[in-house]
Amino acid sequence: MRMKCKMIMLMFAGSTLIAGCVQSNVLEKLGISVAIGFDGLPNDKLNVTSVILNPTPESPKKSEVITTIANSGKGARIRINSMLSHSSVSGQVRVVMFDRKLAKEGVSDVVENLTRDPFLGDSIYLAMSDGSANELLSYTYPQIPDIGTFLYEMIQQHIQDDWVPSCTVQDYRSAMYSIGGDAVLPLLKKKDENVEISGLVLFRDDKAVGEIDPSEGYLLKLLRGKQKEYLKEINVKRSELRPYLLNEEEGNVHIVFSNIGRKVRIDLTSMKPIQFKVRVHMDVELQEITDHYNFSNDKAIRLLQKKIGEEMTKETNQLIQKLQRMKSDAIGFGNVYRSSVRNAHLTRKKWEKMYPEAKVETQFKVNLIRTGTIE
Repeated sequence: MRMKCKMIMLMFAGSTLIAGCVQSNVLEKLGISVAIGFDGLPNDKLNVTSVILNPTPESPKKSEVITTIANSGKGARIRINSMLSHSSVSGQVRVVMFDRKLAKEGVSDVVENLTRDPFLGDSIYLAMSDGSANELLSYTYPQIPDIGTFLYEMIQQHIQDDWVPSCTVQDYRSAMYSIGGDAVLPLLKKKDENVEISGLVLFRDDKAVGEIDPSEGYLLKLLRGKQKEYLKEINVKRSELRPYLLNEEEGNVHIVFSNIGRKVRIDLTSMKPIQFKVRVHMDVELQEITDHYNFSNDKAIRLLQKKIGEEMTKETNQLIQKLQRMKSDAIGFGNVYRSSVRNAHLTRKKWEKMYPEAKVETQFKVNLIRTGTIE
């Protein structure tokens, strides 16, 4: 028994010594970085801005913003730590953004350095700032006490419920290293005393090559098979709905609907010339129509379904042609080609030549499930 007690005491003493060798980080002594902005400078230097949660509970400011010039993200962290009265840790970084200059030159080096950092994960959101990332993060917003957390929650909400595709580090790297698809990131814009997602940035390889607006973003996410019950507004000429309109005015009818169910299929229908067919089946709920429409007539409902489908087809064709002009395969037609053609031996350079010349036929079939309010 005495020998057993001695063994227990020795084990306890050993564990105490081991624990004493481990570096302990007291939360109150740490500044937790939640957002980082990169602005490109001449000579491959970076202007790095870090939003750090204030570790002092009694401080009136929930976060502070530190800016430095460095050659790399880790070099910036060393400089930032030297400017603080407490250590900065990056384990809670949620958003990383790049300015337009850096995005156009290529952001793969910065992203790869992020993935090599053991304290950072693949779930960080990436974004581009419309203007200086430093200005967007450094501005004092009256209604936003912590800009880093606000950006994270805003991007997350738009991904889950709205028109923004997922934009994590993992999503970006998957698109960059796959042959037959390109990355898409949200565009953050400072507007008056607030920040908004004003559009999506299209990439070719690791360089930003263009932008699309929220309406086009809706279609892009729909074609990727990820769109949820987000509202979409289209315009139809009154003359095309005339038999079932109670109003004889000219102009357009504005129709707002939500997508409550969709099936998207993209097929390679020809190899020479390259042709794809996009089939989209949508179940929609009508939210609003700015005219008196005769919903009691089955022919009227079928006509409305047809016109919604035709407008969606037209807008989708315009989006695809825009992507082809920019040589950004954000939808992923190259992935469809690779999976359909045996021994395709597809390379990025090869697909960049083939993709703009591909013919795409789009077909929407709309099923009106419920009607909503009528103005």
